[in-house]
Amino acid sequence: MSGPAALLPPFRRSLLTRVALAFAAAVALTAVALSLAAYYLTKDAQNDRALTEALDQSRQNLSIADAMLPADPGPSDYEELMPAFQIRGDFDTLVETGAEIYRSGLDVTSGPVTEELRAAVTQGNIRYQTVPVDGEPTIVVGSQLRAGELSIYFFFPQGERLAELAGLRNVLVGGGVLLAVLGAMGGYLLARRLLRPVREASGAAVQMSRGDLTIRLPAGSDEFGVLAASFNQMAANLQHEMLDLEAGQARERRFVADVTHELRTPVSALVGEASLLKTRLEANPSACPPEVARLAELVTLDIARLRVLVDDLLEISRLEAQAAESVLEPVAVGPFVARLIQAHGWAQVVRMLEAPESHLVEIPPLQAAPSPVVLADKRRLERILVNLIENGLQHGAAPVDVECRPAGLGAGTGQRTVAIGVTDAGPGIPVEHLPHIFDRFYKADPSRSSSRGSGLGLSIARENARLLGGDITAANIPHGGARFVVTLPAADL
Repeated sequence: MSGPAALLPPFRRSLLTRVALAFAAAVALTAVALSLAAYYLTKDAQNDRALTEALDQSRQNLSIADAMLPADPGPSDYEELMPAFQIRGDFDTLVETGAEIYRSGLDVTSGPVTEELRAAVTQGNIRYQTVPVDGEPTIVVGSQLRAGELSIYFFFPQGERLAELAGLRNVLVGGGVLLAVLGAMGGYLLARRLLRPVREASGAAVQMSRGDLTIRLPAGSDEFGVLAASFNQMAANLQHEMLDLEAGQARERRFVADVTHELRTPVSALVGEASLLKTRLEANPSACPPEVARLAELVTLDIARLRVLVDDLLEISRLEAQAAESVLEPVAVGPFVARLIQAHGWAQVVRMLEAPESHLVEIPPLQAAPSPVVLADKRRLERILVNLIENGLQHGAAPVDVECRPAGLGAGTGQRTVAIGVTDAGPGIPVEHLPHIFDRFYKADPSRSSSRGSGLGLSIARENARLLGGDITAANIPHGGARFVVTLPAADL
């Protein structure tokens, strides 16, 4: 099977088998019911006809015997009577008169005549019973003549008739099996044809769930055609909405990028002017009243924050537009982090753990050297780590621990990876905020909107990590504090 239906898991495609089996079961049950009915009706009819024929033949034989035998019959009379019976049908005859027994053949004995039949015969009229004779079912019909002076028994074998009935049974069973097989084949073909639109719709739904909104189903005039038309309309609406959404997001990104680009020049000028103002006030504190100096200091800080915000907006716009470029090279994480801590003056508040502690549960146990090498862009790796460390210092508490180690193979890529953990000593991140911690402009405590930070640092860090082929996850550790784990591809050395 190919096409969209091939995307479905086997247990969903088993509906075809279930429908075919149900159809085959219905045909088989119908065939069995008809076969049983035909067999038993035929069997009862044959049994009744065989008994009727045996009784009718016995009455005729009794009439012949009464007519042929003289008033005082002798052995010769009985011997002449037996051939007269034999020419009238396929049956044997046994005549009992006192102590004498006359039979139509040497193999005919009085053994099959039961005491029950003898007792019934002595009461008059014709009596019968079905008994086995040499393993063959036989109808034994008996009666008395001339006031009980002699008893005559006729043996009608039923083996040939029962063999024909068994042949009929075998034919019916074979026909039922054949009908069941043909029913299964017909049911499978019919179910496959009927369920084809369902398979196409299921496959199309799977493709749509994977982001393909161009999929369409062939329309028709039946119920499945109406379903296909509704599905196609839904897909078209979703595609239109997604295109509008993507266009809106593109316009938003373009607007942010344009505004940020336009703001960068005047903000840079403001930064220069504020820096010049700050320098002159520091050189001549008496040039203005203290309250004016304080206002100038606040303006300088706010302009610096504005510059950081503009730079962050410009960077995340480039990242989202996939316009950012990276120069990948092997980077030894341990020495790189050590230089980063020294360059930012974090020696008292940030620790680089050369022998990572066992409580770092998000990162697998140490397997290789304590300072793994990653394949990364140094500038972007620095931006990632600086953002994470600053986030830990501002919203968590010192000390901030940085540790790294090999992290096994990447999911879906099979490439070796390195994990870098950044852990603070603060209270951790509220659970309800964890799913949104990497969203743009998201702050776990909106009441602190006036504090440093634009809400873009973590988002920029994650976008940079993904640009380098990795990712960042956030979690709380059991003994308190938040931990961010950066996973990056390892360099092949």
